[in-house]
Amino acid sequence: MKKVQDALRKRQAVLISATVTLLCVSLYVIFSHQKRMSEVSERMNAMVAHTIEVFNDNELIADATGVRFQQIRGTRECGGLEGFAPRDGESWAINGDLHHPDPDSGTLIARQRDLNGSCMFAAAEFIRHKINAINPGRFDAHRYIIARDASWFYWFDPQDSVPFHFSDSKMANDPDAFFKPPESFYDRLLQKDVTKREGSSTSFYTDRITGEKAFSVISYIYDLSGATVSDRIVGYLLYDHSLSEMRDALAESFGGSLPAGLMVKLVNVPDRTSLCLTESCSWLRDASVRAISKKYEYRYALPVYLFVLNDPQGWIAVLLAPFLFLLLACVLRRRFNQSDVRVYTDPLTGCFTRKILEFVHDRIEDFPVVILMDCNKFKAINDTWGHSAGDRALKVIARRMMSSVRDEKDLVIRTGGDEFVILLLKTGADDARRIAQRVAKEISAHDFVVGGNAVHLSVSWGVASFQSDLATTIQVADADMYRMKQARQDATLIR
Repeated sequence: MKKVQDALRKRQAVLISATVTLLCVSLYVIFSHQKRMSEVSERMNAMVAHTIEVFNDNELIADATGVRFQQIRGTRECGGLEGFAPRDGESWAINGDLHHPDPDSGTLIARQRDLNGSCMFAAAEFIRHKINAINPGRFDAHRYIIARDASWFYWFDPQDSVPFHFSDSKMANDPDAFFKPPESFYDRLLQKDVTKREGSSTSFYTDRITGEKAFSVISYIYDLSGATVSDRIVGYLLYDHSLSEMRDALAESFGGSLPAGLMVKLVNVPDRTSLCLTESCSWLRDASVRAISKKYEYRYALPVYLFVLNDPQGWIAVLLAPFLFLLLACVLRRRFNQSDVRVYTDPLTGCFTRKILEFVHDRIEDFPVVILMDCNKFKAINDTWGHSAGDRALKVIARRMMSSVRDEKDLVIRTGGDEFVILLLKTGADDARRIAQRVAKEISAHDFVVGGNAVHLSVSWGVASFQSDLATTIQVADADMYRMKQARQDATLIR
Protein backbone atom coordinates (compact mmCIF):
# COMPACT_ATOMS: atom_id res chain seq x y z
CA MET A 1 0.00 0.00 0.00
CA LYS A 2 1.20 3.48 -0.80
CA LYS A 3 2.57 5.84 1.84
CA VAL A 4 0.00 8.60 2.09
CA GLN A 5 1.96 11.50 3.56
CA ASP A 6 5.45 10.04 3.47
CA ALA A 7 7.31 13.36 3.18
CA LEU A 8 5.34 14.88 6.06
CA ARG A 9 5.62 11.73 8.16
CA LYS A 10 9.32 11.60 7.45
CA ARG A 11 9.77 15.13 8.76
CA GLN A 12 7.64 14.35 11.80
CA ALA A 13 9.55 11.13 12.48
CA VAL A 14 12.88 12.93 12.15
CA LEU A 15 11.78 15.72 14.50
CA ILE A 16 10.36 13.38 17.14
CA SER A 17 13.32 10.99 16.84
CA ALA A 18 15.79 13.85 17.20
CA THR A 19 13.93 15.13 20.26
CA VAL A 20 13.68 11.70 21.90
CA THR A 21 17.29 10.86 21.06
CA LEU A 22 18.52 14.16 22.45
CA LEU A 23 16.43 13.67 25.59
CA CYS A 24 17.59 10.08 26.11
CA VAL A 25 21.24 10.87 25.45
CA SER A 26 21.07 13.96 27.66
CA LEU A 27 19.49 12.02 30.52
CA TYR A 28 22.02 9.21 30.11
CA VAL A 29 24.92 11.66 30.06
CA ILE A 30 23.53 13.57 33.06
CA PHE A 31 23.02 10.43 35.14
CA SER A 32 26.40 8.99 34.07
CA HIS A 33 28.09 12.30 34.82
CA GLN A 34 26.43 12.51 38.24
CA LYS A 35 27.51 8.95 38.99
CA ARG A 36 31.07 9.76 37.94
CA MET A 37 31.01 12.96 40.03
CA SER A 38 29.83 10.93 43.02
CA GLU A 39 32.82 8.65 42.55
CA VAL A 40 35.07 11.70 42.16
CA SER A 41 33.71 13.18 45.39
CA GLU A 42 34.48 9.97 47.25
CA ARG A 43 38.03 10.01 45.91
CA MET A 44 38.44 13.66 46.79
CA ASN A 45 37.30 12.84 50.32
CA ALA A 46 40.11 10.28 50.36
CA MET A 47 42.51 13.00 49.17
CA VAL A 48 41.36 15.30 51.99
CA ALA A 49 41.71 12.43 54.45
CA HIS A 50 45.26 11.82 53.21
CA THR A 51 46.16 15.48 53.63
CA ILE A 52 44.73 15.56 57.14
CA GLU A 53 46.51 12.30 57.96
CA VAL A 54 49.82 13.85 56.93
CA PHE A 55 49.10 16.80 59.21
CA ASN A 56 48.11 14.56 62.12
CA ASP A 57 51.33 12.57 61.66
CA ASN A 58 53.21 15.84 61.72
CA GLU A 59 51.50 16.82 64.96
CA LEU A 60 52.36 13.49 66.60
CA ILE A 61 55.98 13.69 65.44
CA ALA A 62 56.21 17.27 66.76
CA ASP A 63 54.83 16.26 70.16
CA ALA A 64 57.08 13.20 70.35
CA THR A 65 60.13 15.23 69.31
CA GLY A 66 59.32 17.91 71.90
CA VAL A 67 59.03 15.35 74.70
CA ARG A 68 62.27 13.67 73.67
CA PHE A 69 63.99 17.06 73.41
CA GLN A 70 63.01 17.89 77.01
CA GLN A 71 64.15 14.49 78.24
CA ILE A 72 67.57 14.76 76.58
CA ARG A 73 68.11 18.33 77.62
CA GLY A 74 66.96 17.60 81.19
CA THR A 75 69.33 14.67 81.55
CA ARG A 76 72.11 16.44 79.66
CA GLU A 77 72.37 13.72 77.04
CA CYS A 78 72.66 16.13 74.15
CA GLY A 79 76.38 15.72 73.87
CA GLY A 80 78.75 18.56 73.34
CA LEU A 81 79.44 20.75 70.36
CA GLU A 82 82.08 18.42 68.94
CA GLY A 83 79.68 17.03 66.32
CA PHE A 84 79.58 20.37 64.48
CA ALA A 85 81.86 20.93 61.53
CA PRO A 86 82.27 23.98 59.26
CA ARG A 87 80.08 23.69 56.17
CA ASP A 88 80.25 26.57 53.68
CA GLY A 89 82.11 29.38 55.39
CA GLU A 90 78.91 30.77 56.93
CA SER A 91 77.45 27.86 58.86
CA TRP A 92 78.15 24.77 60.94
CA ALA A 93 76.62 21.36 60.43
CA ILE A 94 76.19 17.89 61.83
CA ASN A 95 76.34 15.39 58.94
CA GLY A 96 76.48 18.38 56.62
CA ASP A 97 78.89 17.19 53.93
CA LEU A 98 77.71 18.86 50.71
CA HIS A 99 78.72 15.89 48.57
CA HIS A 100 78.43 12.74 50.66
CA PRO A 101 76.16 13.11 53.70
CA ASP A 102 75.51 9.94 55.69
CA PRO A 103 72.12 8.59 54.43
CA ASP A 104 71.46 6.87 57.77
CA SER A 105 71.41 10.13 59.67
CA GLY A 106 69.58 13.42 59.45
CA THR A 107 71.39 16.72 58.96
CA LEU A 108 71.46 19.82 61.15
CA ILE A 109 72.82 23.14 59.86
CA ALA A 110 73.27 26.07 62.27
CA ARG A 111 74.56 29.62 62.06
CA GLN A 112 76.78 28.89 65.05
CA ARG A 113 77.53 25.81 67.07
CA ASP A 114 74.50 25.60 69.36
CA LEU A 115 73.70 23.33 72.31
CA ASN A 116 69.94 23.49 71.71
CA GLY A 117 70.63 22.52 68.11
CA SER A 118 72.71 19.58 69.29
CA CYS A 119 69.90 18.52 71.64
CA MET A 120 67.35 18.79 68.85
CA PHE A 121 69.57 16.74 66.55
CA ALA A 122 69.75 13.94 69.13
CA ALA A 123 65.98 14.09 69.81
CA ALA A 124 65.04 14.18 66.12
CA GLU A 125 67.40 11.31 65.33
CA PHE A 126 65.74 9.20 68.03
CA ILE A 127 62.28 9.96 66.59
CA ARG A 128 63.50 9.45 63.04
CA HIS A 129 64.78 5.95 63.72
CA LYS A 130 61.73 5.10 65.82
CA ILE A 131 59.39 6.12 62.98
CA ASN A 132 61.24 3.96 60.48
CA ALA A 133 61.27 1.01 62.86
CA ILE A 134 57.56 1.18 63.77
CA ASN A 135 56.16 2.34 60.42
CA PRO A 136 58.42 0.95 57.68
CA GLY A 137 57.70 2.55 54.36
CA ARG A 138 55.56 5.34 55.85
CA PHE A 139 58.37 7.80 56.58
CA ASP A 140 57.99 10.99 54.59
CA ALA A 141 61.27 12.52 53.45
CA HIS A 142 60.40 16.20 53.08
CA ARG A 143 60.02 16.92 56.78
CA TYR A 144 62.31 19.24 58.70
CA ILE A 145 62.61 21.31 61.90
CA ILE A 146 63.41 25.01 62.12
CA ALA A 147 64.54 26.74 65.32
CA ARG A 148 62.14 29.35 66.68
CA ASP A 149 64.61 32.08 65.66
CA ALA A 150 65.74 30.19 62.50
CA SER A 151 69.23 29.82 63.93
CA TRP A 152 69.37 26.17 62.93
CA PHE A 153 67.61 23.73 60.57
CA TYR A 154 67.28 19.95 60.88
CA TRP A 155 66.33 17.68 57.93
CA PHE A 156 65.10 14.12 58.36
CA ASP A 157 66.50 13.35 54.89
CA PRO A 158 70.08 14.59 54.57
CA GLN A 159 69.77 15.03 50.78
CA ASP A 160 67.14 17.74 51.34
CA SER A 161 69.78 19.84 53.13
CA VAL A 162 72.26 19.95 50.22
CA PRO A 163 70.87 23.03 48.39
CA PHE A 164 70.31 24.97 51.64
CA HIS A 165 72.29 28.11 52.50
CA PHE A 166 71.41 30.70 55.13
CA SER A 167 72.31 33.53 52.77
CA ASP A 168 69.58 32.83 50.19
CA SER A 169 66.89 31.18 52.32
CA LYS A 170 63.81 33.37 52.75
CA MET A 171 62.58 31.18 55.58
CA ALA A 172 65.88 31.56 57.42
CA ASN A 173 66.11 35.32 56.95
CA ASP A 174 62.45 36.23 57.52
CA PRO A 175 60.76 33.52 59.59
CA ASP A 176 57.93 35.86 60.67
CA ALA A 177 56.71 35.92 57.08
CA PHE A 178 56.11 32.18 57.22
CA PHE A 179 55.12 31.42 60.82
CA LYS A 180 52.35 32.87 62.93
CA PRO A 181 52.41 32.84 66.75
CA PRO A 182 51.43 29.44 68.20
CA GLU A 183 48.46 28.68 70.42
CA SER A 184 48.78 27.38 73.93
CA PHE A 185 50.15 23.82 74.00
CA TYR A 186 47.08 22.32 75.70
CA ASP A 187 44.61 24.28 73.61
CA ARG A 188 46.23 22.97 70.47
CA LEU A 189 46.65 19.43 71.79
CA LEU A 190 43.00 19.11 72.83
CA GLN A 191 41.48 20.88 69.82
CA LYS A 192 39.27 18.35 68.01
CA ASP A 193 38.54 20.51 64.98
CA VAL A 194 41.33 19.56 62.61
CA THR A 195 40.47 22.39 60.22
CA LYS A 196 41.33 24.87 62.98
CA ARG A 197 44.55 23.12 63.99
CA GLU A 198 45.66 22.67 60.40
CA GLY A 199 45.31 26.37 59.75
CA SER A 200 48.96 26.66 60.77
CA SER A 201 50.51 26.42 57.33
CA THR A 202 52.51 28.57 54.98
CA SER A 203 51.30 30.26 51.82
CA PHE A 204 52.49 28.97 48.47
CA TYR A 205 56.17 29.38 47.77
CA THR A 206 58.83 27.98 45.46
CA ASP A 207 60.50 25.03 47.13
CA ARG A 208 64.31 25.19 47.03
CA ILE A 209 64.63 21.41 47.09
CA THR A 210 62.26 20.45 44.28
CA GLY A 211 62.07 23.78 42.44
CA GLU A 212 58.28 23.42 42.43
CA LYS A 213 55.47 25.40 43.93
CA ALA A 214 54.66 24.10 47.40
CA PHE A 215 53.18 24.87 50.78
CA SER A 216 54.11 23.50 54.19
CA VAL A 217 52.02 22.43 57.14
CA ILE A 218 53.44 23.62 60.43
CA SER A 219 53.41 21.88 63.81
CA TYR A 220 54.94 23.41 66.92
CA ILE A 221 57.56 21.82 69.14
CA TYR A 222 56.78 23.34 72.53
CA ASP A 223 59.14 24.20 75.36
CA LEU A 224 57.54 22.29 78.22
CA SER A 225 60.31 22.90 80.73
CA GLY A 226 58.30 25.42 82.77
CA ALA A 227 55.65 24.63 85.38
CA THR A 228 52.92 26.77 83.77
CA VAL A 229 50.91 26.27 80.59
CA SER A 230 53.15 27.45 77.83
CA ASP A 231 52.89 28.77 74.31
CA ARG A 232 56.67 29.06 74.11
CA ILE A 233 58.21 26.93 71.38
CA VAL A 234 61.60 25.47 70.61
CA GLY A 235 60.96 25.21 66.90
CA TYR A 236 58.64 24.43 64.00
CA LEU A 237 58.20 21.01 62.41
CA LEU A 238 57.33 21.39 58.72
CA TYR A 239 56.15 18.96 56.10
CA ASP A 240 56.45 20.20 52.52
CA HIS A 241 53.57 19.50 50.15
CA SER A 242 55.30 19.95 46.81
CA LEU A 243 53.37 20.00 43.55
CA SER A 244 54.65 16.59 42.45
CA GLU A 245 53.93 15.08 45.89
CA MET A 246 50.35 16.38 45.83
CA ARG A 247 49.83 15.14 42.28
CA ASP A 248 51.09 11.70 43.27
CA ALA A 249 48.79 11.71 46.30
CA LEU A 250 45.86 12.72 44.09
CA ALA A 251 46.58 9.91 41.62
CA GLU A 252 46.88 7.45 44.50
CA SER A 253 43.52 8.59 45.86
CA PHE A 254 42.02 7.70 42.47
CA GLY A 255 43.64 4.29 42.34
CA GLY A 256 46.49 5.40 40.11
CA SER A 257 44.41 6.90 37.28
CA LEU A 258 42.57 10.20 37.23
CA PRO A 259 39.30 10.47 35.26
CA ALA A 260 39.95 12.16 31.92
CA GLY A 261 38.94 15.81 32.05
CA LEU A 262 39.03 16.07 35.84
CA MET A 263 40.25 19.45 37.12
CA VAL A 264 41.55 19.84 40.66
CA LYS A 265 43.29 22.76 42.28
CA LEU A 266 44.37 23.61 45.78
CA VAL A 267 43.28 27.09 46.78
CA ASN A 268 44.68 29.37 49.45
CA VAL A 269 41.40 30.93 50.58
CA PRO A 270 42.71 34.14 52.22
CA ASP A 271 44.90 35.33 49.35
CA ARG A 272 43.06 33.46 46.52
CA THR A 273 46.24 31.95 45.10
CA SER A 274 45.99 28.41 43.82
CA LEU A 275 47.94 25.43 42.62
CA CYS A 276 46.62 23.29 39.76
CA LEU A 277 47.06 19.56 40.46
CA THR A 278 45.82 18.35 37.06
CA GLU A 279 46.73 19.08 33.46
CA SER A 280 44.28 21.96 33.29
CA CYS A 281 42.18 23.99 35.70
CA SER A 282 40.67 26.38 33.18
CA TRP A 283 37.03 25.49 33.87
CA LEU A 284 36.32 25.63 37.59
CA ARG A 285 33.55 28.22 37.82
CA ASP A 286 31.05 25.70 39.24
CA ALA A 287 33.58 23.66 41.16
CA SER A 288 32.79 21.48 44.15
CA VAL A 289 34.72 22.33 47.30
CA ARG A 290 36.39 20.18 49.96
CA ALA A 291 37.94 22.17 52.81
CA ILE A 292 41.18 21.00 54.41
CA SER A 293 41.47 23.84 56.86
CA LYS A 294 40.35 27.42 57.22
CA LYS A 295 43.22 28.35 54.96
CA TYR A 296 43.21 25.71 52.23
CA GLU A 297 40.56 23.89 50.21
CA TYR A 298 40.37 21.66 47.17
CA ARG A 299 38.19 22.76 44.28
CA TYR A 300 37.38 20.24 41.60
CA ALA A 301 35.14 19.79 38.59
CA LEU A 302 34.56 17.42 35.70
CA PRO A 303 32.95 19.50 32.90
CA VAL A 304 30.20 17.64 31.08
CA TYR A 305 31.70 18.31 27.65
CA LEU A 306 35.03 16.79 28.73
CA PHE A 307 33.19 13.86 30.32
CA VAL A 308 31.39 13.22 27.02
CA LEU A 309 34.59 13.47 24.99
CA ASN A 310 36.85 11.42 27.25
CA ASP A 311 34.89 9.13 29.53
CA PRO A 312 33.80 5.75 28.03
CA GLN A 313 30.28 6.20 29.40
CA GLY A 314 30.15 9.61 27.74
CA TRP A 315 31.40 8.84 24.27
CA ILE A 316 29.49 5.54 24.09
CA ALA A 317 26.30 7.61 24.43
CA VAL A 318 27.47 9.89 21.63
CA LEU A 319 28.36 6.95 19.37
CA LEU A 320 25.05 5.20 19.99
CA ALA A 321 22.96 8.35 19.49
CA PRO A 322 22.93 8.18 15.63
CA PHE A 323 21.85 4.52 15.72
CA LEU A 324 19.09 5.30 18.19
CA PHE A 325 18.00 8.25 16.05
CA LEU A 326 17.88 6.22 12.82
CA LEU A 327 16.06 3.33 14.48
CA LEU A 328 13.44 5.63 16.01
CA ALA A 329 13.03 7.56 12.77
CA CYS A 330 12.46 4.40 10.73
CA VAL A 331 10.05 2.87 13.25
CA LEU A 332 8.07 6.08 13.70
CA ARG A 333 7.90 6.77 9.98
CA ARG A 334 6.60 3.27 9.35
CA ARG A 335 4.07 3.51 12.18
CA PHE A 336 2.84 6.90 11.00
CA ASN A 337 2.40 5.61 7.47
CA GLN A 338 0.60 2.50 8.70
CA SER A 339 -1.70 4.69 10.76
CA ASP A 340 -2.38 6.88 7.74
CA VAL A 341 -3.21 3.84 5.63
CA ARG A 342 -5.76 2.70 8.21
CA VAL A 343 -7.33 6.16 8.41
CA TYR A 344 -7.46 6.84 4.68
CA THR A 345 -8.20 3.33 3.39
CA ASP A 346 -11.68 2.07 2.55
CA PRO A 347 -12.16 -1.10 4.65
CA LEU A 348 -14.32 -2.78 1.97
CA THR A 349 -12.27 -2.32 -1.19
CA GLY A 350 -8.79 -1.45 0.10
CA CYS A 351 -8.75 1.74 -1.98
CA PHE A 352 -8.18 5.16 -0.54
CA THR A 353 -11.20 7.11 0.64
CA ARG A 354 -12.01 10.60 -0.56
CA LYS A 355 -10.25 11.96 2.56
CA ILE A 356 -7.02 11.49 0.68
CA LEU A 357 -8.01 14.25 -1.74
CA GLU A 358 -7.17 16.95 0.81
CA PHE A 359 -3.52 15.90 0.57
CA VAL A 360 -3.58 15.54 -3.20
CA HIS A 361 -4.33 19.29 -3.45
CA ASP A 362 -0.80 20.01 -2.11
CA ARG A 363 0.84 18.03 -4.93
CA ILE A 364 -1.76 18.23 -7.68
CA GLU A 365 0.90 19.18 -10.22
CA ASP A 366 2.19 15.58 -9.96
CA PHE A 367 -1.16 14.24 -11.24
CA PRO A 368 -1.92 15.94 -14.61
CA VAL A 369 -4.72 13.48 -15.56
CA VAL A 370 -7.78 12.18 -13.71
CA ILE A 371 -9.64 8.95 -14.55
CA LEU A 372 -13.17 8.65 -13.23
CA MET A 373 -14.86 5.21 -13.22
CA ASP A 374 -18.38 4.19 -12.35
CA CYS A 375 -20.01 0.72 -12.19
CA ASN A 376 -22.73 0.11 -14.73
CA LYS A 377 -26.07 -1.06 -13.34
CA PHE A 378 -24.66 -1.40 -9.84
CA LYS A 379 -28.04 -0.59 -8.26
CA ALA A 380 -29.58 -3.47 -10.17
CA ILE A 381 -27.00 -5.88 -8.69
CA ASN A 382 -27.83 -4.70 -5.18
CA ASP A 383 -31.58 -4.87 -5.79
CA THR A 384 -31.49 -8.27 -7.43
CA TRP A 385 -28.79 -10.13 -5.55
CA GLY A 386 -28.47 -8.15 -2.31
CA HIS A 387 -25.88 -5.86 -0.84
CA SER A 388 -23.42 -8.67 -0.11
CA ALA A 389 -23.24 -9.36 -3.84
CA GLY A 390 -22.82 -5.65 -4.48
CA ASP A 391 -19.95 -5.52 -1.98
CA ARG A 392 -18.29 -8.49 -3.70
CA ALA A 393 -18.65 -6.74 -7.04
CA LEU A 394 -17.02 -3.57 -5.67
CA LYS A 395 -14.10 -5.62 -4.36
CA VAL A 396 -13.57 -7.25 -7.75
CA ILE A 397 -13.66 -3.90 -9.54
CA ALA A 398 -11.31 -2.26 -7.00
CA ARG A 399 -8.78 -5.10 -7.23
CA ARG A 400 -8.71 -4.81 -11.03
CA MET A 401 -8.06 -1.08 -10.75
CA MET A 402 -5.30 -1.41 -8.19
CA SER A 403 -3.58 -4.25 -10.04
CA SER A 404 -3.49 -2.13 -13.22
CA VAL A 405 -1.72 0.91 -11.69
CA ARG A 406 1.65 1.44 -10.05
CA ASP A 407 1.38 0.57 -6.39
CA GLU A 408 3.78 3.18 -4.96
CA LYS A 409 2.95 6.00 -7.37
CA ASP A 410 -0.69 6.01 -8.46
CA LEU A 411 -3.79 6.48 -6.32
CA VAL A 412 -7.07 4.57 -6.58
CA ILE A 413 -9.77 6.40 -4.62
CA ARG A 414 -13.33 5.35 -3.84
CA THR A 415 -15.14 8.67 -3.90
CA GLY A 416 -18.72 7.32 -3.59
CA GLY A 417 -20.76 4.12 -3.47
CA ASP A 418 -19.67 2.72 -6.87
CA GLU A 419 -17.60 5.67 -8.12
CA PHE A 420 -13.80 5.62 -8.26
CA VAL A 421 -11.12 8.17 -9.16
CA ILE A 422 -7.69 7.11 -10.40
CA LEU A 423 -4.83 9.60 -10.19
CA LEU A 424 -1.80 8.65 -12.28
CA LEU A 425 1.55 10.13 -11.29
CA LYS A 426 3.11 12.17 -14.11
CA THR A 427 1.09 10.41 -16.81
CA GLY A 428 -0.33 11.95 -20.01
CA ALA A 429 -3.94 11.79 -21.22
CA ASP A 430 -3.26 9.21 -23.97
CA ASP A 431 -1.59 6.79 -21.53
CA ALA A 432 -4.44 7.39 -19.07
CA ARG A 433 -7.02 6.38 -21.67
CA ARG A 434 -5.11 3.18 -22.49
CA ILE A 435 -4.96 2.32 -18.79
CA ALA A 436 -8.67 3.02 -18.35
CA GLN A 437 -9.49 0.81 -21.34
CA ARG A 438 -7.33 -2.00 -19.94
CA VAL A 439 -9.03 -1.76 -16.54
CA ALA A 440 -12.49 -1.75 -18.09
CA LYS A 441 -11.60 -4.75 -20.26
CA GLU A 442 -10.28 -6.78 -17.32
CA ILE A 443 -13.42 -6.03 -15.31
CA SER A 444 -15.68 -7.08 -18.16
CA ALA A 445 -13.69 -10.28 -18.63
CA HIS A 446 -14.08 -11.35 -15.02
CA ASP A 447 -16.46 -14.24 -14.35
CA PHE A 448 -18.60 -12.91 -11.55
CA VAL A 449 -21.02 -15.51 -10.22
CA VAL A 450 -23.82 -14.95 -7.70
CA GLY A 451 -25.94 -17.87 -6.50
CA GLY A 452 -24.84 -19.97 -9.47
CA ASN A 453 -25.74 -17.21 -11.92
CA ALA A 454 -23.20 -15.31 -14.03
CA VAL A 455 -23.51 -11.56 -13.59
CA HIS A 456 -21.74 -9.31 -16.05
CA LEU A 457 -19.69 -6.49 -14.57
CA SER A 458 -18.70 -3.38 -16.50
CA VAL A 459 -17.63 0.17 -15.88
CA SER A 460 -17.89 3.47 -17.65
CA TRP A 461 -15.01 5.85 -17.49
CA GLY A 462 -13.92 9.34 -18.34
CA VAL A 463 -10.54 11.03 -18.60
CA ALA A 464 -9.75 14.71 -18.05
CA SER A 465 -6.53 16.67 -18.06
CA PHE A 466 -6.01 18.99 -15.11
CA GLN A 467 -8.18 22.09 -15.11
CA SER A 468 -8.06 25.00 -12.70
CA ASP A 469 -8.46 22.74 -9.67
CA LEU A 470 -9.07 19.09 -8.80
CA ALA A 471 -12.83 19.43 -8.29
CA THR A 472 -13.25 21.00 -11.73
CA THR A 473 -11.04 18.32 -13.28
CA ILE A 474 -13.19 15.56 -11.74
CA GLN A 475 -16.31 17.27 -13.08
CA VAL A 476 -14.80 17.31 -16.60
CA ALA A 477 -13.91 13.61 -16.26
CA ASP A 478 -17.45 12.94 -15.04
CA ALA A 479 -18.86 14.66 -18.11
CA ASP A 480 -16.58 12.53 -20.30
CA MET A 481 -17.77 9.42 -18.48
CA TYR A 482 -21.40 10.45 -18.90
CA ARG A 483 -20.91 10.65 -22.67
CA MET A 484 -19.67 7.05 -22.58
CA LYS A 485 -22.69 5.94 -20.55
CA GLN A 486 -25.01 7.80 -22.93
CA ALA A 487 -23.37 6.22 -25.95
CA ARG A 488 -23.75 2.78 -24.35
CA GLN A 489 -27.43 3.38 -23.65
CA ASP A 490 -27.99 4.61 -27.19
CA ALA A 491 -26.32 1.50 -28.55
CA THR A 492 -28.56 -0.68 -26.40
CA LEU A 493 -31.72 1.11 -27.66
CA ILE A 494 -30.66 0.70 -31.31
CA ARG A 495 -30.38 -3.02 -30.80
